[in-house]
Amino acid sequence: MKVKERMKKDLVTVSAAAMTVEAAKKMKSENVGTVLVVDEGHLEGMVTDRQIATKVIAAGKDPKSVKVSDFMTKNPVTSSPDMEICEAARIIGENGYRRIPVVENERPVGILSSADIVEHARTCSACNQNILNEIAKSER
Repeated sequence: MKVKERMKKDLVTVSAAAMTVEAAKKMKSENVGTVLVVDEGHLEGMVTDRQIATKVIAAGKDPKSVKVSDFMTKNPVTSSPDMEICEAARIIGENGYRRIPVVENERPVGILSSADIVEHARTCSACNQNILNEIAKSER
């Protein structure tokens, strides 16, 4: 199975110049925990709700004045839409990621989460092991 068969295609994005509060509002309105940072169609990074909580709010910074580019994950590990789902699951599991952007020709086309892999993992022992590795790392 290919990544493109399981990835989410409805992307939630902000520009690198966006303020943290804008990213947080998009997360709330779209019910997601990650936004992709995109400028001129190219993936620049990604921001998670956890990063907002730990790097902005808990640090005592004003989310209305901190740009997402100040704390985003720059150049995140990505997948291609034609990558085998087991390979993407391995990347997610080995690195302890919950999700990775899917990029084609340097442009984001989707996002793949560990939850997106679960159905396939039920019948694929390699994918199942990779998902379990990711869960074990997040518990540490």
